[in-house]
Amino acid sequence: MAFEWEKHEDQEVVVEHLYSPVVEVISFLASFEKPEQENKRMTAHNDYLDTLDKKAKVFLSEWNARTDWSFTFLFNFLIPCPYFYDIELFHKQVSTLSSSEFLYHFFGESIPYQQLEEFVQNPLLIMEAETNIWWETEEKRQNMTEFISNLEEFRSGLFQFLLNAYESEVFQKEMSKRRSLVDQTLDRMKSMEMEPLALAQFIMGKTFRRTSLYRMYYYIPSYFFSSYRMRIFNPKICIVIYGVHAPLVDLRETSGKLELQLKALSDRNRLLMLRMLSGKKEYGAKIAEYLGITTATVSHHLELLKKAGFVKEEKVGTIKYFTLNNEHTEETLKQLQDFIKPNQ
Repeated sequence: MAFEWEKHEDQEVVVEHLYSPVVEVISFLASFEKPEQENKRMTAHNDYLDTLDKKAKVFLSEWNARTDWSFTFLFNFLIPCPYFYDIELFHKQVSTLSSSEFLYHFFGESIPYQQLEEFVQNPLLIMEAETNIWWETEEKRQNMTEFISNLEEFRSGLFQFLLNAYESEVFQKEMSKRRSLVDQTLDRMKSMEMEPLALAQFIMGKTFRRTSLYRMYYYIPSYFFSSYRMRIFNPKICIVIYGVHAPLVDLRETSGKLELQLKALSDRNRLLMLRMLSGKKEYGAKIAEYLGITTATVSHHLELLKKAGFVKEEKVGTIKYFTLNNEHTEETLKQLQDFIKPNQ
């Protein structure tokens, strides 16, 4: 593996951009759950489904019928088992986890470990446990009870399904075709000069409510993750997985351009000039008379507005006339609106 090292508050921080076959095959399975996927990837899914044997089809059918969970839950195992490149090692390491450890990570550390130990010893305790998002209805309590009662069978079936998908000709062929797109995304993200936490927040498109002094950052693009983005983390590790189909634009450059545009507007006289010049031509002396300021001051303001693109100049004889540049003004307002609207 190639590592980049940076200093962060007197601690060495590992920052790595990588392609992960493990992440990609999990994304491949997870994308079965998103019917809005593009036709290209749906074709790959249909081709893959045609190759499934009876046992695999039964597992997939029961997974879809009995839970509202996602195959993305498997990403949670990248924290205790960070084998991004080797599916066999990843599987082997997950297999060493105890039942309680498996459940703890499978549900993203959202259920107290001690409670899971009790459930493993007696799954029926779930029926009497305090309501939780994972068992908030009687049906979910029943499903969780059966799930934990048959956990070993489930673990075996889940990872056999994962391994079969990875080894399938459909997946391998599809990834060999898409690898260049992933590599291009990697190169683009590596070139961005941002602090690790800032880059993670930039990729996710939001400021994190829960942060830590992470010691390790992994940024992993995925073809099959489409336009989705996910952060998996604990107090020391932050893993960001993002689809290569979501355009990632460095907003610092955009904000810099908008700053210059808005500075040109940050004066009451210049705003009044734009209002006056909207829909008609005027010359400097007339504008000065209207605003009650000197022509020299008007010339200064007009020069700033002209450089910023808000005003157009036309010379008729020896007189300079000015008018509002409607197209540029409307475009600037649209850019500002697009920039500040919340991420969807």
